[in-house]
Amino acid sequence: MPLDKGKSKVPTFFRPKLPWATLNPSSQQTSDPYEPLPQSTRPQPPRILAVEIPLNVLRPVAFRVFTKKHNLTLKSDALALLCSFVGRRCGAEWRDSGAGEKLLDEVARQWRRNEGANGVLVDGGEGLKRVIRGLEVGGDSVGMSRETSFDITGVPSSALYDGGGGIGDIGATAQASELEDVEPCAYLKVVDAFSQPKFAYNPLKKQFEKAPKPSLLPPPQTKTQLFRTRYNLLHQRLLRTEAFQLPTFSTASSSSVNRLTPISNLLGRSGQSFLLFGMLGVSPSGLLILLDPSGEIVLDLSVATAIPEDGSWFTPGCFCILDGAFEETGKFTVFTVGQPSAERRATSAEVFGHVDFLGNGVTLDMSVSSGGQQGRILRNAEKSLEDVKHLFIGEVELDGKGTLEALRKVFSEYETEPPLVVVLMGNFCTVAMGSSGGSVGYKEYFDQLASLLQDFPALTSSSTFIFVPGDNDPWASTFSGGASTTLPRKPIPEIFTTRIKRVFTQSRNSNSVVWASNPCRIGYFTQEMVICRDDIFSRFQRNAINFKKPDHPMEDALSQPEATGDGEGGVDVETKNVRKLVKTIIDQGFLSPFSIPTRPILWDYWHTLSLYPLPSTLVIADPRMQPFVITYESCHVMNPGKLVQRRMARWVEYSPSIGKGKVCQVGF
Repeated sequence: MPLDKGKSKVPTFFRPKLPWATLNPSSQQTSDPYEPLPQSTRPQPPRILAVEIPLNVLRPVAFRVFTKKHNLTLKSDALALLCSFVGRRCGAEWRDSGAGEKLLDEVARQWRRNEGANGVLVDGGEGLKRVIRGLEVGGDSVGMSRETSFDITGVPSSALYDGGGGIGDIGATAQASELEDVEPCAYLKVVDAFSQPKFAYNPLKKQFEKAPKPSLLPPPQTKTQLFRTRYNLLHQRLLRTEAFQLPTFSTASSSSVNRLTPISNLLGRSGQSFLLFGMLGVSPSGLLILLDPSGEIVLDLSVATAIPEDGSWFTPGCFCILDGAFEETGKFTVFTVGQPSAERRATSAEVFGHVDFLGNGVTLDMSVSSGGQQGRILRNAEKSLEDVKHLFIGEVELDGKGTLEALRKVFSEYETEPPLVVVLMGNFCTVAMGSSGGSVGYKEYFDQLASLLQDFPALTSSSTFIFVPGDNDPWASTFSGGASTTLPRKPIPEIFTTRIKRVFTQSRNSNSVVWASNPCRIGYFTQEMVICRDDIFSRFQRNAINFKKPDHPMEDALSQPEATGDGEGGVDVETKNVRKLVKTIIDQGFLSPFSIPTRPILWDYWHTLSLYPLPSTLVIADPRMQPFVITYESCHVMNPGKLVQRRMARWVEYSPSIGKGKVCQVGF
């Protein structure tokens, strides 16, 4: 929806950055320094006496913040600049109060945002000076108290700092009235899988780096790099968990710390117990093996049990943790099998918070409380829009019985209060286009949908419609006959969409229909939503490895997803299946944790299927399962199921202001 040209509805931090004198004209006025300053409506912080901090005193604190926490190297001229800045801003109590360390952390985060993954070396040049000028707060040239300056969670949105020196070069105070004028569609971005920025993980630097543009015909080594990258991402995530962290000081109990052993180190150590981490696979002779970058080993699962019991699926292509013993025969006898534990989005932001994974100008740390003032303003604006809704409708078979009638009933529910986003997911025909005839009939299905949309001008003029294809949709279905095609897959071709585009053009909202890829992502303020249409539940059932039942069944409730909505309270078969599906996908950090023959993927586009860092919301459109909403490791997972089920229209309504969804249904 185009914005009103007469009045800007975009918060000030998204406006063009201007010099400090331009943003705050009142600061140009000269006055007698001995005259009393004008009274402010907010409490004035106490003045801090600047001190001079020696280099050798600040060096260990700066090393802990810049090098240990943010993987940055600090040069001597940069350290001298920081000594002057910290001494001027925090005073003599910079170390005892902790204000100096927090200020250095803000400097490091802003440096990461500005310089990206290539800015590992921090010097005292113009880049660091620009960061320091950005952190200077207008009107308080000497400094502010630690509670006022850095405790962002305690500052209301109407009391953010004046002027252009705030974190991230925020131009002016974000008043509550500005948040009310925010236009939500201005912060909505649909990211196609084939245009999504690609970041490759560097295991040596332990950082994400900008990767070259992917290709549909990459070199053969890209296939090997795909699994190596998945291994490195899960391995570094696993080593940062408490169970695998070595103690700071050597103690008697340090021998009980979990240690992962490479497969190549097992040679000559038969009869000993080890903890292995790698990917399950099948050898050319048909034996189940475990692979890691150092080698492979044959597995013996005759006595193996899964932890927790029946809590997740394990298939070839999944990464897992194995506890067992190395035998003289060269096999590895497995006792227990477990998933690599997932990592919350807030925890990932502490390490990779400077990266903008979607390319929409919002870094990862803006979605958490430590994201600075710019992130806080975005989150406040997001929460203030309580009436904004997103609709997710799955398996919209336009040639199916009752589908158009069900869509009419759903659209009628929101005619007076249109949602911001309406996502329609395939399959859009019951039979694959290649086996059901030509493309003329397929185009007629969308022409009928266009006729239906013409009856709802409020929706077509206010809502953004997103179409996500399925396996039966062209052109992939022409060659696959509806079988599993490669992921990601292209959007529905433009030849079938002309009539629907004409409907939105007539409603003067031609930019509000998006033909997206599968999967695709939606950026909304600080949230990241991943949408994928796949029959993943049945694929897990067909390829899952069966384990021996334990003598004493145990159920680890802490490792299970937290059920919300209709499934809360009872643990029936359907709820267990939902928990198994969600836990497996989130722990694997990948939308398709299968072998290449089971579910083909484009090697060079693996990043479009990655779920690390975890998104805010994950939509898995699987018509083989009942609709559900569930939360696991702070990631809200939803499945709209199938639209038509026994004269009932079902869909999921998502409220981004609270980050929760609910299953809706209505008879027709």
